[in-house]
Amino acid sequence: MFWNLLAETENQTGGNNYMIYVLLIAIVVVMVVFMFFSNRKGKQRQKEYQEQMEVLGPGNKVKTIGGICGIVAEVCDDNTVIIETGSEATGKSYVKMDKDCISQTDAKGPTQIAREQAEAARAAEKAAKKLGKKEDAPAGETPAEEEQKEQTEAPAQELSEPQDKE
Repeated sequence: MFWNLLAETENQTGGNNYMIYVLLIAIVVVMVVFMFFSNRKGKQRQKEYQEQMEVLGPGNKVKTIGGICGIVAEVCDDNTVIIETGSEATGKSYVKMDKDCISQTDAKGPTQIAREQAEAARAAEKAAKKLGKKEDAPAGETPAEEEQKEQTEAPAQELSEPQDKE
């Protein structure tokens, strides 16, 4: 059916069918690229979720798919957890749930820890570059500012150097 439509448009356009094929190929390529990147992002999220569930332990805050918020009291061997909800004043309650029912947690897997460390390193490097640029180009300092800067540095050096008393 689709090829019949192409044949009809070929007759109507007078033989300029290569543009139709180029358009179809472009659409297919865009769809394939979109599917590839969306599938890759989904796999990455699933991997992080699995890592979170593996490191889940007592004391981690969790939120279930039903909206129950609490703290993990115990992790059982059969893929279940016991969640403590409530407070001392209102009375605590314990709910036993399957790990698959947990939608959010504050537990961090190795991938998340590595990503946070990399982000912190990038931020520190960026801050160091900013400081380096400021120190390298002090063109706006006047002689009075330089003298004041030297005076503030001198007492600090005197305090840090031990004085010999004889």
